[in-house]
Amino acid sequence: MATETTNNRIQATVQGFLRNLNQIKPVSNSEHFVLYQRRWIEANMPKNVGQIIRVMSWNVLAQGLTTSSPRKNFCRTPQNHLSWDYRRYLLIHEIVAHMPDIVILQECDRYEFFSLKLKEFGYKGKFQQRPFSPCVDMTEDGDGKPDGCAIFYHTSRLSLEEVIHRELLNLMRFSTSSLAFALKLKFLEDSKPLMVVTTHLKAGDAAEKTRYEACQDLIEFIKENKDPEELIVLGVDLGENPWEKGHKFLTQTYKDVYNVAMEGRFPPYTTWRVRPLGEERFCNDAILIDQQQLRVLKVLDVPETVGENRLPNTSCGSDHISLVTDLQVVI
Repeated sequence: MATETTNNRIQATVQGFLRNLNQIKPVSNSEHFVLYQRRWIEANMPKNVGQIIRVMSWNVLAQGLTTSSPRKNFCRTPQNHLSWDYRRYLLIHEIVAHMPDIVILQECDRYEFFSLKLKEFGYKGKFQQRPFSPCVDMTEDGDGKPDGCAIFYHTSRLSLEEVIHRELLNLMRFSTSSLAFALKLKFLEDSKPLMVVTTHLKAGDAAEKTRYEACQDLIEFIKENKDPEELIVLGVDLGENPWEKGHKFLTQTYKDVYNVAMEGRFPPYTTWRVRPLGEERFCNDAILIDQQQLRVLKVLDVPETVGENRLPNTSCGSDHISLVTDLQVVI
């Protein structure tokens, strides 16, 4: 996905990140900062000569939402694993280890950091604040930065044409407190247009109807803005499992790349954490495509297990696992 010169720069910069990471005092002497070893799942799909593009979508856990105590979120996660000084290097390392052409981030409240560091690897990006971000009121964070969605693209392959966003509305045309955010990009090689879309919907049983109506409006947002010849990729945190209404509604139009590669199955989880009321293990995240335009080549499987304290930890800087896929343009 990148040139040899770029790869050399990547390796040098990653080594610098790892040196900084290893200077952080671990929770125990036996801990090591090593990313999960994840296997690729090859899709049983015919290949052609179209361009191949790698896409990552990841909820990176807003720093403003990392409160940890026996009675609050992440009650079994060591406090050191939640500090921004600790997590930020793991997050960047995870991204550059896979070197996607497109990086889609949800729950991002440190966009300036991601923008600065990813620029060293050849990326540019855009950010849009989430409506009514809960991070603003989190006094433990200190800064009170609002979270939102960010989309980065590698400048060796893609250029930016347009930025589009609006709030997603329910059927009564009131805000769902969620955002539709899109970049219109163009391949440098052949000028083929590509629309990348993201959203982050509110989780929880009480929000099921709101998520479903937000998904309906997301389809309308795409219809309003997508040109007929544009490829489309969606990287989303839907806040619900694949068998729930919103996800099922979206997949009437677009295909879940993991479901395609795994031949009708889904990952057993994309987020796994322990909260005061118990353990939470959900498959909330997805990458969706139009199979008439793009073909799934492979997806990066999730780890079989994540350790007794669940996520985040010394191998993953977020409470979500990143989703990564290789796609090929249908010719």
